Amino acid sequence: MSIPRDDYTGEPDYPAPWTTKKPREGLRDIDEAKIVYLSPDVCWTPVGSSVVPIPYTVMDFCSDDKDYTPSVRFTRKKAMVMRSCTTHVHGDRPGVRKGRISGTVGDICEPIGHADQVRAEGSHVIRHLDRFHMNSRNTVGEAIFVRGTQTFDPPKENDPIRGSLRAQPKPIEVALDTSSPEGQRLLKELMRDNPAKPSSLPKIPTPPPSGTSTILQRLGIFGRVLGSVAAPMALITSGGTPDLDTAILADNAASRALEGITPLGTEEKALYDATKQRISTHIYDAYNDPFSSPDENYIEQERKYLEQHLKIDRSRRLATALKEGVRIDTSNKDEWPCVVGPYKYVKMVCPGEAHHIIPDMVYRIGNAPSNEAEKNSKAGRIKNSPTYNEGQAICLTTGMHRTDDDAVHKSLNPALSALGLRYRPQGTAPLGEIRGEVNKAIDRVPELPEKCKRMAKLAAMAQVGENEEQPGRTTLRPPQLPGGKDVIDRLQAGSY
Repeated sequence: MSIPRDDYTGEPDYPAPWTTKKPREGLRDIDEAKIVYLSPDVCWTPVGSSVVPIPYTVMDFCSDDKDYTPSVRFTRKKAMVMRSCTTHVHGDRPGVRKGRISGTVGDICEPIGHADQVRAEGSHVIRHLDRFHMNSRNTVGEAIFVRGTQTFDPPKENDPIRGSLRAQPKPIEVALDTSSPEGQRLLKELMRDNPAKPSSLPKIPTPPPSGTSTILQRLGIFGRVLGSVAAPMALITSGGTPDLDTAILADNAASRALEGITPLGTEEKALYDATKQRISTHIYDAYNDPFSSPDENYIEQERKYLEQHLKIDRSRRLATALKEGVRIDTSNKDEWPCVVGPYKYVKMVCPGEAHHIIPDMVYRIGNAPSNEAEKNSKAGRIKNSPTYNEGQAICLTTGMHRTDDDAVHKSLNPALSALGLRYRPQGTAPLGEIRGEVNKAIDRVPELPEKCKRMAKLAAMAQVGENEEQPGRTTLRPPQLPGGKDVIDRLQAGSY
């Protein structure tokens, strides 16, 4: 009998007590990696006039790092090695008379276990499930750090094949026996590619229930008992007040989860804030529970919900705006998009700020409208005036609109004030002259594309129409009685 040359017997097992066969994640400078107590941190605590030993539930974040490896990184984060430690534990603050064994409170966590064969900068790497001394050896704990283990689906077979139905540039008529298996397959394929129902808004994802942690499962009956008392004990020892540091960490993590999504307008901002608040609450609860960690699948569902909601909502608003006469030009991708039309609908789709091309104050006798009913009303306005929402508007950046040195309002407001001094009563000017100053202010904005400037000027011309000699208001503040009676009478009369 010959001896086989290949003497490979398989990968070595992990030492007891571990039962997992999967490689363990290396710890790094990240909030999601935690060190959780396995036995309470007993510290001397003042209770009335006496001092008694009280057990505290403690944990620490691996982001509270010291002596991690600056030159070796896991996913761009410094790696934790045997020489490293975390700077302080959380949860034993009331034990001001220090730990029963170590004589410290809120002190460092030092690794005990480590990888046998993996090193970074010459020191052994620390991993998920490795043991730790906590609070300067006052108790022991265990590292908890599990990244997402989900897999990805294979690519869908939806590429058109030359000669197939899907590759046709336009619909074709076919004689199809839908009773046959092949006919039913083709019919389903065509129906899938051409859905009859319009897109509907997605539903808000449901946060995952609090599950039993790996540690509690491994501890058996003791773990179930500990899991039932750990949360109340944490509340008692912390005084019942939320940890501000944890809240800040959760808010920052929620912001990172939604990075790249920019809400436009107040409605989208409210939707964004609500989604961020749900993610932040989920992360905050996970950080405060030493036996859980944020659910990355749920956070990804929240991000997809927000992206889909914004996409569908914006497509609906765009369709409405185009139907109501808004003109949009995005032919040059390197330039600011040109959006011109009625103010109400420009505001729906504008990625910046909607601006009345001819300022709305020109048509108002009194103050600006404060609600939607007033914005759709012609009360308190001059003759032949559009409503606030009907006035022709253009989409500008904040800089083009208000803040840059050559912003529209910075040049137009003083120009209109000076124009109003040339007519009687002062504070008024013909709409044709006002339109001329508007055109000059638009020309002074260098970032606005030339085609967009022409579209804005044509919109202003159409709005003024044949009313070039009609007086309009040129002052920022509305005229007040009794001194402004001549201005009010002239504006209401509609002629000089």
